[in-house]
Amino acid sequence: HVCGTTLCNASDTPIQLRGVSSMWLNWENTGYAENLDQLVWMRDTWKITVIRAAVGVEPAGAYLSDQAKARAQVERIINNAVAAGVYVIVDWHAHEAQNSRAQAISFFTDLAQRYGDLPNLIWETWNEPLQFSWTGVVKPYHEAVLSAIRAVDPDNVVVLGTPTWSQAVDQAAASPVAGTNLMYTLHFYACTHTGWLRDTGTAAIRAGLPLFVTEWGATHSDGGLDGQVCLGEAQA
Repeated sequence: HVCGTTLCNASDTPIQLRGVSSMWLNWENTGYAENLDQLVWMRDTWKITVIRAAVGVEPAGAYLSDQAKARAQVERIINNAVAAGVYVIVDWHAHEAQNSRAQAISFFTDLAQRYGDLPNLIWETWNEPLQFSWTGVVKPYHEAVLSAIRAVDPDNVVVLGTPTWSQAVDQAAASPVAGTNLMYTLHFYACTHTGWLRDTGTAAIRAGLPLFVTEWGATHSDGGLDGQVCLGEAQA
């Protein structure tokens, strides 16, 4: 649950979940993220406590064009996380989710009805909004999807994406969504974002906004295609 600006355990002690995300599941060719043995290996070797299921939404072959495949993939990851005893983030991995709001409501309602009683499940309702208005586009989307989730799942943590590829957490801090157990997405890639985004995140926390970094890397935001690793910025 959320207490103050952080995630807390059942004893109200602040905690940090550490783990890995899948690739967009529609582009996950090896099935690594859907493999229970590999998840157990990451739990025991890397000591991960969370896995994120990135349900690709918009591209060809993703959720909007093959719902049955996408649902099977995410449900496999949820069930594996239960078996391995780690948390799981179910991520609506979209950039323009306002155009698929009805589908998102259906997706989260269905999963929340069947899995919302699990203590290890976290919902992420919009991975990376583009440069849309927080109050005009992104916040109303979150309010609609959150309402659908809360109708069947009153208490699991929900992480809300923020504008400009989940960087504009200051905008969310100025007008947060009403509700409990809500956190807000900040994505940080060390070679791209550096100190200015850390400062933005710090200011949002000081304003009372709970942040959850659901994507983080020591490379550029493209995943490090040039091979560069910015360890100084990552450590900072």
